Amino acid sequence: MAADVDTIERTSIVAYTLLNELHDVLALPKAPDDVTLGILMGLSMFMDDKVGPMRSKRLMSEAPTIVLKTDAHVTSDQMQRIMPVLRAFGDHLKDMRAKAARPVDDAVA
Repeated sequence: MAADVDTIERTSIVAYTLLNELHDVLALPKAPDDVTLGILMGLSMFMDDKVGPMRSKRLMSEAPTIVLKTDAHVTSDQMQRIMPVLRAFGDHLKDMRAKAARPVDDAVA
């Protein structure tokens, strides 16, 4: 079964950029590895939830053969192209947080 290389590449660029931005936001100057380990742990939990043990073996055997057009390196140009998507996602999260912080009494007028 042939993989949709464009989808894989786009998804990997978005994931890389998102994780890079997340790391920059969360990392403490004295303990950046703690955030990296947290990201790895979260990614492992996500993969376990989404993939499960049956498909994991197949995906992991295919993973080394997947090569981005940029030799598995995300360029700053690629990151800049998807930043509007990440900014919109961030704005959405801020809006959700603001709505959650409003008291219920404010909704009734």
